[in-house]
Amino acid sequence: MEIILLMVLVVLVGLMVSSRMTAMEKRMRQQQNTLNQMAKQLGIPEPPVHEEVKQLLADGQDIKAIKIVREELGLSLVEAKQYVDAIKHGER
Repeated sequence: MEIILLMVLVVLVGLMVSSRMTAMEKRMRQQQNTLNQMAKQLGIPEPPVHEEVKQLLADGQDIKAIKIVREELGLSLVEAKQYVDAIKHGER
């Protein structure tokens, strides 16, 4: 009985954490979109790595593109992947 109760509690906590993370990710995307719009209005150019990444993606070298972004922009692996995915899907 105690094990079942403990398992239910763990599942509920997991769902709560997942829900909070989803909400935070949504807010982060909104903030990134706002920053991108501000950068465009202010005429701030994209980092020079942007064109190189586009070329690597066109050549099907996604992993190399992520590596270049990490090295040039100092991003974490997750951030670099999100950056490359945004370029890939035309969001940047």
